[in-house]
Amino acid sequence: MYRLSSLAGADSLVFGKQRVRLLRIYLGATTFLFTYGVVFTLFPVRTDLAYGNPTGGIIAIALGVAALVQLALKPDHLTSATVAAVAATPIVMAFHVTMTAEYVCLIGPMFLAMYLRAFHSPRHAWLLIGALTAACVIAVGVAPAPRVGVITFLIIATAIIGAAESFGLLMRAMLTAACTDPLTGLLNRAGWEIGTTDLLARARATPASVTVVALDIDGLKSLNDTYGHQAGDRRITEYADHWRHAAPRHAVLARLGGDEFAACIVGDRPDVVENFLRLIRLDTPGVSLGTASQTALDASIPELHAQADAALYQSRGRPLRDGSGSTASAPSN
Repeated sequence: MYRLSSLAGADSLVFGKQRVRLLRIYLGATTFLFTYGVVFTLFPVRTDLAYGNPTGGIIAIALGVAALVQLALKPDHLTSATVAAVAATPIVMAFHVTMTAEYVCLIGPMFLAMYLRAFHSPRHAWLLIGALTAACVIAVGVAPAPRVGVITFLIIATAIIGAAESFGLLMRAMLTAACTDPLTGLLNRAGWEIGTTDLLARARATPASVTVVALDIDGLKSLNDTYGHQAGDRRITEYADHWRHAAPRHAVLARLGGDEFAACIVGDRPDVVENFLRLIRLDTPGVSLGTASQTALDASIPELHAQADAALYQSRGRPLRDGSGSTASAPSN
């Protein structure tokens, strides 16, 4: 079953704006600091200090400004701005003449590594963090600043990687808490939005079918009124556990509130969905179902869920509302 491992699937829904905003803040702050350094290198106020070559700072400023302009024009396209952020600080470090300046400059890559670890998939994040770390190590290696042997490079690598991973653990814990239903351990509504967005993004280039299954536990209010809310909670957790084990691999399964659950399944084999529905009927009686399907290229999760929910109500004797052209059905019990 699908597991949230990063904020990567949140590009357009839950955390997308925060992702762009944080990258803008980072680029704005570092570009300002590089500008400050270049100005005081070209127009020094003290003559007793050693000033480095401003070439790296000028290049970094140009990269930062270009990235900020690109984010202003196309905020949904972060690749070039991210590459500019990764490249800028190592370029500056390659021209420093003191190790103090190198270590001060290291703060930027540490914060950038934290951002990359939190907002990219693990594989993509570590590719970028590895490139950032290597670039910083190489920059210090070619810089005119005096070094204290191999320990200098170990400090730089440890600082960047350690910051990324420690912050990554914290962000994963926060993400899990924010996106998990505490009673069942399934995803909650926020987790559903992130998970389905991520799942659909991976399937866009394939001819696979996307199916959303809406699930309601019948008679839960009556059970609560008769035997107490603990009995209702036991029913919810028992059913959720059955569905967790019955769900296909990589399916997104969530509790959206109360007795309302949903599953999203991507695959070109109808028998996968049918087997999931069969296990629901077999192991968890007293559940109303509705399904809706579209091809991955055209699928919209909110629309599919609305159609599946309408099909669920039809299964209870209410009319089905479906005007989109996709398939929706209320499975018979």
